[in-house]
Amino acid sequence: MEMKDIKSLKEKDVVEKVEELKSQLFDMKIQKATSGVDKPHLKKEMKRNIARLLTHKSDLQKNV
Repeated sequence: MEMKDIKSLKEKDVVEKVEELKSQLFDMKIQKATSGVDKPHLKKEMKRNIARLLTHKSDLQKNV
């Protein structure tokens, strides 16, 4: 997810997307512990996307 895509989201959408990514990250951690992960680089990418979304959310709250 790129920053230009994130900037078009409203605060409600940002919260939903963060929850979705956190859920996927948790599932990936469980999968890694049990059987292994096919694409381990996606974990790092998910964390970065969560950080980007939270940064945009805080920017939206400051502007209100």
